[in-house]
Amino acid sequence: MKNIISKVIFVFLLFSSVNTSIAQDKINYTKKESRNNWGLGFVYSENGFGISVAKYLPVGNSVDFSLSLLFSGVSDSREVTRYDAYGNSIVPDKVNRVFMMPLSIGLNIEMFKGDLDGSFKPVFNIGVAPSLIFINPYNKSFFSALGYTTTKFAAGPYAGMGINYKQSESMSININLNYYYLPVMNGEIESLLNNKIDNVGGVQLTFGMNFLK
Repeated sequence: MKNIISKVIFVFLLFSSVNTSIAQDKINYTKKESRNNWGLGFVYSENGFGISVAKYLPVGNSVDFSLSLLFSGVSDSREVTRYDAYGNSIVPDKVNRVFMMPLSIGLNIEMFKGDLDGSFKPVFNIGVAPSLIFINPYNKSFFSALGYTTTKFAAGPYAGMGINYKQSESMSININLNYYYLPVMNGEIESLLNNKIDNVGGVQLTFGMNFLK
């Protein structure tokens, strides 16, 4: 009798072990990989500083379609800021404040997916960036000048590389270095007197935080 009970217990434990293993494998197999959902970034470029917000849509195992909106100032490389006796900042020969808002539309490609272990993943970025440019007179105060704002348009491609560092299942940190070529479409713009700007692109370094889902 004891022999039979022992065999029944052994078979029950064996069945439970196999069933648990199969269930665990099923969970692991069906576990969804967290992907980029949206992100926030701080941007440093040849033109100045800015902030960006991005939205990602998966289109493949290692490819995300991305939309990123940036708002930043545009300055001439020849601008020099000086201060008067009262501490007020002055930029000699500056005639306009210039800002830009590019919408980057492209692909964010995770390279070597499945070949690299760890949390650091190299990425490749490519796309186009239609951009709206805002211009208002520098000789008026910031808020007064808003009523005199005019706009121009720029557009062109961008490409670059970066690194994503996955901190958790819900968040990652990313650093991207991209080059934008954004020629002004409807005439040049002027920040300093008699110094035309015909391209508002250049190198952009982005430090960002992506939220995953």
